[in-house]
Amino acid sequence: MNKMKVIWNLSRMELMRLIRSTKMIILALFVIFINVQIITPLRALSITMEHKLSVFEPFAALGNSGVVVLILPFFFITMMADFPREGESQYFYQIRCSKRTWIISQIVYAVEISIMLTIFAFAASVLLSLDFISRSPDYSYAVTRYVALFPERSGEYVVELIPENLYNQIPLSVAVIHTALLLVLYFIMLALLILVFVLVKKKIAGLFLDGIFILLGTVVCAGRMAYMWIFPMAHTITWLHYAEYQRKPVLPLFYSYLYFGVINVVLIIFVVLLSRRYNNI
Repeated sequence: MNKMKVIWNLSRMELMRLIRSTKMIILALFVIFINVQIITPLRALSITMEHKLSVFEPFAALGNSGVVVLILPFFFITMMADFPREGESQYFYQIRCSKRTWIISQIVYAVEISIMLTIFAFAASVLLSLDFISRSPDYSYAVTRYVALFPERSGEYVVELIPENLYNQIPLSVAVIHTALLLVLYFIMLALLILVFVLVKKKIAGLFLDGIFILLGTVVCAGRMAYMWIFPMAHTITWLHYAEYQRKPVLPLFYSYLYFGVINVVLIIFVVLLSRRYNNI
């Protein structure tokens, strides 16, 4: 129990240091990005249809937009650029608490940041759209009937934010839960990958590999290529798991949780094993 308390205190200390740092400017930039890419098009949609959207639809659009799911991980990586923080104080913690305890605290910290960014994205999407959302937990008339009323606009960007694959196949509340959980697992994977490469003194390679996964994932998802499921981005976007009208999923969501679960567990094992020989002096 004492070791768990130490791990929790170390991770909480890192989290509070991040919150007090200038890196929070990144979140301000993220809010601007959300407003331009998600909120403004949805507001225009609401005005055109003369109906309010559901309270959950802005976040569903955020987590299922190819543009946002491309940029959001880069915001996360930027926030984690100095992860794990190294220096004399960290070396002192390793001596007092053991390297393994310190490394585990960094894993916990990565999980906390992943959850925090996802919650922040949800809160920002709701707060920025207060003027055109209702309390309804279901898909709105504005979203589900837009293409039917304006078929000539079926190729517009706003239609892609909450596509038919989503509202025809899965309840909105369920879609939001899956979107949030898969984003958290995606962020954890990116952070653990950085941590593994830090432990072998190749941090730049870890950041580069994260970037490659994100960019290639965007390309193959945009092209709906068969091997897009190799990349984490495809598993993060809920609507890609479904066809527009067929009930049978393209890939059951269970497999995406299994995908992230296996990768994250393997990375954690690598981190724990490598922690024995890690020295940040």
